[in-house]
Amino acid sequence: MLTQNEQRVLALIEKDPFLTQQEIASQLDLPRSTVATIVSSLTNKKQLLGRAYIVNHGAEIFCIGGMNIDRKYLLEAELMPKTSNPVTSSMSVGGVARNISENLGRLGLNVNLLSIGGRDQDFETLKQATEPFVNFQHVTQLGDYSTGSYVALLDDDGDMQLALADMSVADTMNREWISSYQNLLAQAKMIALDLNVPLETTEYVIELARNKDIPLVIIPVSSPKMAHLPRQLEGVKWLIVNLDESETFFNKKVETPEDVEELVENWLALGVENVIITRGQSSTFYGNQVGERKQFLPPVSPYVEDVTGAGDSYASGLIYGQLQGYSPVESIQLAMTNAYHTIQSPKTVRLDLTQDILEKQTEELKERGII
Repeated sequence: MLTQNEQRVLALIEKDPFLTQQEIASQLDLPRSTVATIVSSLTNKKQLLGRAYIVNHGAEIFCIGGMNIDRKYLLEAELMPKTSNPVTSSMSVGGVARNISENLGRLGLNVNLLSIGGRDQDFETLKQATEPFVNFQHVTQLGDYSTGSYVALLDDDGDMQLALADMSVADTMNREWISSYQNLLAQAKMIALDLNVPLETTEYVIELARNKDIPLVIIPVSSPKMAHLPRQLEGVKWLIVNLDESETFFNKKVETPEDVEELVENWLALGVENVIITRGQSSTFYGNQVGERKQFLPPVSPYVEDVTGAGDSYASGLIYGQLQGYSPVESIQLAMTNAYHTIQSPKTVRLDLTQDILEKQTEELKERGII
């Protein structure tokens, strides 16, 4: 978040990038030394890109990871193997990085998606749904792969009978691929990474974020994908992980709240600056490197339409809060609010999401005392 004087200086530079510091000082009635300090601060905050005070109008955030098409088939009768079964079907766009990027785009942030798909209709469907809110120009296509897809076969109670996932294209998001975006990523104000990418890519992004001092948020995706997370996590600003994923990573079964507190300490010992361990409707545990430890009880929604987008909307609310300069507690409140309202929507990313609505809804839940 910029101070009033930083906003004034930036406004002048946007009008004329070739102003000297003395000219800026004279126009704003500030000491030249103060202007020099402000310019340095704006550069550190990546609002300026060196001489001649090139204003950074690039993306605030880069989301790296998966995008896919989700298809659900609901059986109209009991499953009969080895024959055709009548179903009703539905399709939606998905992928953790893609979902987060759309959330952030709807919140008015400049966001780029870095991902890979195939040369097929599923790619075009994803592009059409995502591009109105997200810079899609760095999403590439490969002719030898299909765009990621997930298929679930459900019985009439909604229980899964079979699920199929073709995410082989994600393996191509390797170190060579991500390193081609090094100069672009170096300008980011924040990076969000999901663990659909291989381990070598995760390691590369963590190293880049640490060396360039770019806030990095990691969202694991699922317990099996924890194998894509290294043991050296210095450079990770936020890790948003659920209990199952933490148990898998540390090979530890949680039985008491004290066990969860120990998991928080384990994550922090690996170098993570802030860690959140979610547990569904049970208390969320938060800890950071400065010794702060807190628990948050998520608000219980009176009506649940679809929980699919809960985790992605939670991460998006937290990222939005951090980019707006909110404290960790305030950012977590925004995260809980976005998840609370998203699960009441039939869409993975709710269509009514805007910055004003999220801020207002957060205040309403705070006034009601449920966050």
